[in-house]
Parts: sequence; structure tokens; C-alpha cells
Amino acid sequence: MTAFQIILVVTLGILAVFAMVGGLRRSIGRPAAVTILIVSIVGILAATDPDRTTRFAQKLGINRGTDLIVYIVTLVVFQGFVVFYLRLRRVRRELTLLVRHVAILEASSRDPDRVVEAPPEAKTLDP
Repeated sequence: MTAFQIILVVTLGILAVFAMVGGLRRSIGRPAAVTILIVSIVGILAATDPDRTTRFAQKLGINRGTDLIVYIVTLVVFQGFVVFYLRLRRVRRELTLLVRHVAILEASSRDPDRVVEAPPEAKTLDP
């Protein structure tokens, strides 16, 4: 085993332990913890036997294991960007509704004779 393989296995092992502890303590979501744990285990297996990825890739019709890893990483990163974008869009929408609601409340508190009803979408922010 090369020095790089040892460093990679130790790093992925530590990551797997943190994922298990975080999942059990619920400091990270369980789906995220399971995903991190699976990726860590697969990474350890690939690091200890690099030919295994080549054999698996060839069964899928890909020549090299490295190409398979690059394809998988590309798909995972793209999916991560999409999920992040959708969450950011939702948070921006909720923030817009919250700011509108606060602005309406402040405007109605300045003029006590004028009571303004919040728009229907602002009422959906109530927990």
C-alpha cells in the first residue's frame, strides 16, 4: 500500500466515523449520514484495490475505473448544485414573504386608523 492510499483510507475512515456519530446524534440528517458513510466505504474499497473499480467499470462498458469515478462524481456534484439551488430559491421566496409581512405590520403600526391585512402568501409563514 502506498503512502497516498494509507492517507486516503485513514481520512475516509475518519469521515465515516464522523458520519456515524453525526447520524446517531442527529447533528446531521440521517440520509446525509448514510450517504457519507456509503461514499466513505466505497472510497476505502477503491483505494485498497484500485483494480476493483476497473473491473466494475468494464462490466458497465467503461474502459477505466478512473473514468467511472469521474462520471459518478460529475453526476453527484451536478445533483448537489441542483438541490442547493432549489433550497436557495425556496429560502429567498420565504424571505421575500417575511419582509413583505414585516413591512405591512410596520406600516399599519405607524397609522393606527389604517389596518392593512397581510397578503395570503404571507400567512403561510406561520409555523
